[in-house]
Amino acid sequence: MTDASGEGGVDHRRKRTVASPTSDAESFPEMPRAIERWRNLIGSERVITDSERLQSHGQNAIGSVNRASVLLRPPNAQKIPDLVRIAERFRTPLFPISTGRNWGYGASSPAIDGAVVLDLSELQSIEFVDRELGVVDLEPGVTQGMLHQFLCSQGSEWLTPVHGGGPDCSILGNALERGYGLTPTTDHFEALTSLQAVLADGTLYRSAFQVMGAPLIGACHRWGVGPYAEGLFSQGNLGIVTSATFALRRRAEHTEAFFLRIRNEAEFGELVDSLRGILNGLPGIITGVNLMNDRRMLSMSRPYPRDQVAEGEIISDKLCRSMAKEAGISQWTAAGVIHCPRSMRRVIRQHLRQSLPASIGRPIHFNRRRHGVARKALRWTPIPATGITRQLDSIDALLDLADGIPRRVALALAYWLRGQRVDTEAELNPARDGCGLIWYSPLVPMKRDIATRFVTMARHVCTAHGIEPLITLTSLSPRLFDSTVPILFRPEQPGASDRAHACYEALTAGGREMGCLPYRLNNQSAAAVLADADPGHFDIINRLSRHFDPHQLISPERYHPLSIDGGQTR
Repeated sequence: MTDASGEGGVDHRRKRTVASPTSDAESFPEMPRAIERWRNLIGSERVITDSERLQSHGQNAIGSVNRASVLLRPPNAQKIPDLVRIAERFRTPLFPISTGRNWGYGASSPAIDGAVVLDLSELQSIEFVDRELGVVDLEPGVTQGMLHQFLCSQGSEWLTPVHGGGPDCSILGNALERGYGLTPTTDHFEALTSLQAVLADGTLYRSAFQVMGAPLIGACHRWGVGPYAEGLFSQGNLGIVTSATFALRRRAEHTEAFFLRIRNEAEFGELVDSLRGILNGLPGIITGVNLMNDRRMLSMSRPYPRDQVAEGEIISDKLCRSMAKEAGISQWTAAGVIHCPRSMRRVIRQHLRQSLPASIGRPIHFNRRRHGVARKALRWTPIPATGITRQLDSIDALLDLADGIPRRVALALAYWLRGQRVDTEAELNPARDGCGLIWYSPLVPMKRDIATRFVTMARHVCTAHGIEPLITLTSLSPRLFDSTVPILFRPEQPGASDRAHACYEALTAGGREMGCLPYRLNNQSAAAVLADADPGHFDIINRLSRHFDPHQLISPERYHPLSIDGGQTR
């Protein structure tokens, strides 16, 4: 539902050309009649066709030039079935977004040029289905910040399922994209128990127990009865999700972060193997373990040395080692979170320490109290301690995320190549601010040999394309990492966007060779990532799509590269 590229072989990227006013009329000749009906339905001020406003709204960080021909901003969910029926009648494709703030994946730009963007950001209803059981119903425009404020206003101990994108990002949109975070609800789609969606003909879909007259059971039990259909709306285009119910987790009595210094590749491999046992032994207690290489850590603690890096190149290994030594950063850093009853914290620390390889030093633990002591001690330091202050800021943000408090901890990364720090307490919008960012997010088995080969591949490919190899591996389970590799570039530099897309395609190809595929795609990459896939799976999806959306009108080409007529979705 949310908004939702190379060297060697075939270039699967959509041709990057700027849309002309006539292209929409030629592709979608009934668009003017649809616009007239939409204006009658929701008012002219909510049907936006002004080119400057469309250009501004469609800004993105991935370098896509696809633009909407119309922007629809319905005031409530009740209008959506009729909006969709008009689109169906006049064969105009709709690209629904929640808030359009999934930077690095496409933001508000549509997957095809000239589509109508359906902006659901004004749908902001939040209500408890049952406060005691911790289930809430919310609409697509509800952000992390809104839900957190709602829960605080209710005096609730339930956690907001946050990620590092900050308080302005949609809860529902991130869940449908299968995002994850550091709270005990690691998998955000797993917290979604039921939903309501509008199909391509305007029909309303509701989860099984909801239509059977048992809404509370439906809010607490995600599987319903009979075939599980909700998954078809996650990373799918069978309908427009207008509300969903989430089962929240209660805040733990005690939350703390721990950190490990990993000095070399051998220790990295040993830690990968030991993590399986740690996570298996303490499920839901130790969560979100991040393994970050030295360059990724530098991106969070030091400004980019623009004056020491030539255009189209990256920080040299020598300079990287020097910066890391000055900042006290090891070759790899592991950071994880512990959620537990207060009485168990010492036992958990001891278990963690005993489960780690002997070659790796003792974990450093930070909770709120220890963090506060460190802050106070820093005030009495007679020498400047900017680096330590920034590290404490990062620890504070990590603890907040673990406690379900939204923070923009990941957004500063998009601005790193500028060489200036940004205020993460202020509203940030990398797409609006002209940043270049494409996320490569493959799944990597939690096995030493595969993880080591993957890191080597990612480092080599990024370096070859003049992209800083910033590598993170985050534990999703005792079996899998998700690796997030941000492809940062400066859009104003000639050829930078093409290099970034070439890097993405080369990373995708390299990962595919070792069985590591993305768990999530940007809105331009489906064809490139899925081009060599066995068509069997997608043929079944196409049959379903042919039945529910015969004209391919909802999010065409978004996670759906194989259309019913052999490649053309229009």
